[in-house]
Amino acid sequence: MWAIVPIKTFEMAKQRLANVLSASERKSLMLAMARDVLTALSSSNLLDHILIVSRAPEADALAQAFNTERFSETPSASLADALEQATHHLVNNFNADGVFVVPADVPGVNAEELDTLISNHQTVTVLPDAKKVGTNGLICSPPLAIPYIFDGQSFRPHIEAAFKRDITPVIVPNSCFSLDVDVPSDLTMFFESAPHSQTGTFLSRSGIIDRLSEMEKNTMGPKQ
Repeated sequence: MWAIVPIKTFEMAKQRLANVLSASERKSLMLAMARDVLTALSSSNLLDHILIVSRAPEADALAQAFNTERFSETPSASLADALEQATHHLVNNFNADGVFVVPADVPGVNAEELDTLISNHQTVTVLPDAKKVGTNGLICSPPLAIPYIFDGQSFRPHIEAAFKRDITPVIVPNSCFSLDVDVPSDLTMFFESAPHSQTGTFLSRSGIIDRLSEMEKNTMGPKQ
């Protein structure tokens, strides 16, 4: 089983946080989240290998630090295209018989739950976000058992794609994959649950979490 971690960019990461974080802060946040994800994946007992999919120069340092493989997608590839290219690379060059797509912006993942998810996996396992709109994790055995979608609203399309191929998917809501960081409230929620993670430490030391807390107080106004 290979974990595939797509990281499209660091320089333009998390644009939906641009109103509260600078470009350099968003880049550092992305790196911290990626390190949390890769730390969890590296600690799993049931994952055999990790592949970082990225053209970003920072990906080389991450791959070296975590002793992973790295694959560069074609320049114009969408996320789904990049994942498909990476999966073909693993099948053709490493004989991969299973892949676990893990985005780099789900810093709450942990090795114990990863192993549980893999143990309970059959052919297709879909891990939705908290709102059950997007897909925050996907396990396929064999690789490409269903086509990748990943357009921000891919939870139901991934399920439908499985049924179209006569596959009954395993669906795991409320997993450690539920929280992906997109908006300021996600940062606050994650910090409250994992303040000592690498992401949490960055949020604290950078002053971001205090800034967000102050912004929230100002938005709420004085207590009556």
